[in-house]
Amino acid sequence: MDWPVVIAVALVLVLLYVWWLSRRIARLTARTAAARDALEEQLGRRAEAARQLPGDVAAEARAAAAVALTSGHPDSDARQGAENDLVRELRNLGVDALDAPTLLAANRRLGVARQVYNDAVRDTRSLRTARIPRTFWLARRAPLPQYFDVDELDLDALVHERQEREAVRLARAAADLRTAAVEDVGRATTGQS
Repeated sequence: MDWPVVIAVALVLVLLYVWWLSRRIARLTARTAAARDALEEQLGRRAEAARQLPGDVAAEARAAAAVALTSGHPDSDARQGAENDLVRELRNLGVDALDAPTLLAANRRLGVARQVYNDAVRDTRSLRTARIPRTFWLARRAPLPQYFDVDELDLDALVHERQEREAVRLARAAADLRTAAVEDVGRATTGQS
């Protein structure tokens, strides 16, 4: 085989590989953008659910939710700071945060959206910062996507805490009823009224 043919075949293979990498980076970038839109939607739903909290004790949480709704895209520092403030206020409410009818479901969906977005960011960053894409300057104009890194709000733990408190209250009430019944039986058998 002639060397020019070998070089031409190798060059075509390299170009095909670079084209394939370019298409893969474009797909990952589109996936990251779609995940960011879904994350933004879920952040908005949780903030709207937090704005539905009743009572005066939730006024600061409602204010933090209003700020979060107007703070921009999820990958901005302002939005992440506002979301951290909202989580802090909801955490301060404790089990009272569960009074919002849709907050628990919205918070669970947000957790899934956050995981999907951060996975997409990880994959995109990993490929774009690899040696060959950097050598051929693939997607060098677009900024690297940023992780969405905020405190998580574990409302399921609050649900569990509320259920435990209710179980303790019911157990104490049952114990009080048993004690009262034993005292009534004791009085009845001794002739006291």
